[in-house]
Formats: sequence, C-alpha cells, structure tokens
Amino acid sequence: MKRPLEASVEGRGRIVGITDGVFAIALTLIVLEIRVPAHEAIHSEHDLLVAVAALAPRFLTYALSFLTLTIFWFGQQAQHGLIAKSDRRLATLNLCFLAFIALLPFSTDLLADFLEFRTAVLVYWLNLLMLGITLFASWHYAVKCGFVAEDAGAETKRTVYLRIVKAQVLWAVGTALCLINPLLSVGFILVVQLIYAAALRGSLLRNVIG
Repeated sequence: MKRPLEASVEGRGRIVGITDGVFAIALTLIVLEIRVPAHEAIHSEHDLLVAVAALAPRFLTYALSFLTLTIFWFGQQAQHGLIAKSDRRLATLNLCFLAFIALLPFSTDLLADFLEFRTAVLVYWLNLLMLGITLFASWHYAVKCGFVAEDAGAETKRTVYLRIVKAQVLWAVGTALCLINPLLSVGFILVVQLIYAAALRGSLLRNVIG
C-alpha cells in the first residue's frame, strides 16, 4: 500500500481532474458579474444604450480575466504534460495555485468596480503574482524531486522557468503604469494577455515572452 507522501501516477491524475473543475467554475463566475440592466430602469432605446455602455468596464475586465485564466490553464496543462507523477506536497502546491485561481473572480469584480483606482489594479496584480509564484513553486518542486518525465531535457525545464518569470516581469511593468494612469495599466496587461493567448511566435516576441 502506498504511503500518503509517496509519488504516484494516480496522484497526478487527481490533480489534473480538480484543476479543470476549478478553472471551469472560475470562468463561469467572472461572466456572472456582467449583469443585465434592470428592466424597470429602461424606458427607451437611449436608456438601454446608456446602460449597456456603462457595462464597458466589466466587459473589459471580463476579457482580461478570461485571457488570464486561459493563459494559466494552458501553462498548468503544459506542466502536467511534462510531470509524470505527483505526491502530496506537489498536490498541496497545486491546490495553493488553484486557491488563487478561485480568487480571480473577486479581484476581477473589484477592478471592474474601481477601474480608476490604483489599489484595484494592485490587488489584481497581486493575484497574478501569487498565481505565478505558486506555479513556479510547483514546477521547481517537481524538477527537484525528479517527477518530470525523462524525455523533458534541461532546455525544456529552463523554458518553463523563464516563461513564468518573463510573464511576471511584464505584468509588473504593466502594473507600474498605474502610477501614470490605472486604465493605461489595464490596457498594457490586456495586450500582454492577448499576445500570450494568441501564442504569436515572431522572433522578437519569442525573446520577450519565452
């Protein structure tokens, strides 16, 4: 019988299963924050247009967080594809990562309501930072403990590290722009997310994003 901390292929499979479930819930929750305007407040086409236009910050932050979830889902799926087995400690690190995925609907809602405030941008960035830290920690632990598949060479391991770090640097730069204007900061982060999500592979972009 396997001990609780003993590494196993089955343990990896359970992590993959719960990961997909948490991501699916988070993707659902962020769209639920875009609410249809109250019917009693709408009396004309103009009223409806004004009400829909007022939802623009929520559509913006929805797009931002949808892309964020997409990027981190692909990132963790890539890691899972390279990790052959897992133990309880690696599972715990992955659960910490998922805890910050589950927190993303809150930071998204805060940003949508207070888009003009630097504090809202900083809270959102801290959410991204903790996602990066926990994802990095999971990969580092898997590499250190020899859980990574044998056909994953040193260059592959290094690429995973660099991709996480480079993304965090870009998001930190974007967050720093809130000192000029919070909306500029959100716009920069959104462009970064679009580049990652589109998986563009120009030579310059490859050097920037990893």
